Amino acid sequence: MIQGLPVRKVRSHPRRRHYAGMFWSATNRGHVLYESRLELDRLWLADYAPEVVGIAAQPMWLCGPDGNDMRRHVPDLLLQRTDSGFTVVDVKPAEFARRDEVAQVFAWTERVCASRGWSYEVWSGADPVVLANVRTIGAARRFGWVASGSLSAMATTTARVGMTLDEVSASAKNPGGRLAVLAMLWSGILSVDLLVPLSGQSVLTAVRNAP
Repeated sequence: MIQGLPVRKVRSHPRRRHYAGMFWSATNRGHVLYESRLELDRLWLADYAPEVVGIAAQPMWLCGPDGNDMRRHVPDLLLQRTDSGFTVVDVKPAEFARRDEVAQVFAWTERVCASRGWSYEVWSGADPVVLANVRTIGAARRFGWVASGSLSAMATTTARVGMTLDEVSASAKNPGGRLAVLAMLWSGILSVDLLVPLSGQSVLTAVRNAP
């Protein structure tokens, strides 16, 4: 299912309330469909998460009984994790997720997922500062574009405690220094406090050695 095509077509037209498009995923090394900007936000976080190794949009139809009713539902996302497990995600603004008819579908979906050993998540948004930071770091998610020499040159420097993004970027002594720092943040070589707006004065922490 992770490598399959979406089971439902998403069409954009002038009167459509939601903005649909394609997101380039570093995890998949390819594009993933999204139906709304809220789904796009969730894709950014999934692509950045180290425990996610595969992402599929509109991955499957779930069909089955729910009491006296028969339900059919297409979850928004399926995430494959490093532990070989799966997380099924429905993305919905909180005010809509609380509506009784929607909540019933999500409750049924959660039961179906649990019966198969899958995790289930209803996602309604995240801290806008975190999202903005992840998008900024994601400018370097095409890791192959960053010269490996830039990463190696900074590997020792970043082990120093208390260095800022600007200081580590300058240590590369080439125009690609900042992009290399962002690449190391994206790949988990470095970490930073995502709850604070990212800037040149953000303090970086070395997590592991560069490849």
